[in-house]
Amino acid sequence: MGATGQGAGTRTVHFVGSFPAESTDVAMRAMLDSAGTRLRTLPTGETRRYEFYIQPIIEDLVDQGVLAVKKQGTWGSSRQRTIHRVARGVELPSEAMDLGYLGEAEEALPIFRALRAERDLPGLALQIGMPTDFTLTFIAMGAAGVRRHRRAFLDATVRDITAIRELAGDDVVVQLEATAELVLMAKSQPLHRLTDRVLGLGEGIAALAAAAPEGTRFGVHLCLGSLRNKARGRLRDARPLVDLANSVVGHWPRGRVLEYVHGPLAAGEVPPSEKAEFYAPLAKLALDAGTNFYAGFVHDVPTAAQQTETLRIIENALGRPIDGLACACGLGRRPRPVADELMARTELLAAGGASGE
Repeated sequence: MGATGQGAGTRTVHFVGSFPAESTDVAMRAMLDSAGTRLRTLPTGETRRYEFYIQPIIEDLVDQGVLAVKKQGTWGSSRQRTIHRVARGVELPSEAMDLGYLGEAEEALPIFRALRAERDLPGLALQIGMPTDFTLTFIAMGAAGVRRHRRAFLDATVRDITAIRELAGDDVVVQLEATAELVLMAKSQPLHRLTDRVLGLGEGIAALAAAAPEGTRFGVHLCLGSLRNKARGRLRDARPLVDLANSVVGHWPRGRVLEYVHGPLAAGEVPPSEKAEFYAPLAKLALDAGTNFYAGFVHDVPTAAQQTETLRIIENALGRPIDGLACACGLGRRPRPVADELMARTELLAAGGASGE
């Protein structure tokens, strides 16, 4: 049913990507100091954009003369975001689009390699997070933009993936971040599988990987959003998450390595459910051998003892130990003390949990 499970002592820790720090070096050191040998991938911290995720990427495209404002928003929430159009009123020129991922990798790679050597972690990889072309187009331009201009975002994303692989080879894992896809699945439950088929959500995530160079290492982060620590969607139970993950795996291309799927089991300020029936669909999660499942349930509202019980319920539903623990999303939308607390809690739970608090 997927990757071989690990015992409590060998569960990994996964950080989704963003981190509230003033520099890449500070962010990466903080995550290493917290989780150390439990990490398989180390994010950059996305410190240029950690608080607002996609918004700075879109604003860069406006500055580049590629996009222009169509409907001004406040970005107070994802519902209130600014919607854009093509700046010149013609077909979107993907060759003129700089999404910034290559620059992020160029800055982070020497820092990462120095830290990896310093900490003697030869198996550690650098993690570069990228929203899928569907998510980036949907957030930037709305549903109409997806129909007309998604291909340009796909081409620009693949160009950066190709350049990053040429720069770093197997030292990098590209994390594809599917926010719009999972939010649409959650909002259309119980018709979410029809939504996947009609819109080709899982197929589209896999198609992005297929367009990348053979041998590229990937992870997939299924996401409910966390702008200002408010999720854009909320699951009634884990079924949409499981069905989307299975759809991705079912369409996954040969020659591209899917190392993990991360699934959110909490939602922004909403803690994970305490009900076993919420997690029951995890029994149908069908990851290929070698693909790990990272459970995104670590949260600051429940006690550590309550989270230990939630971990037990998740693993009972899954039918094996989870491969890794994570929060539902990145830590960048939280104040640094809260981020530190959540990292410490993740490490505690990975090591076996707490008997009480």
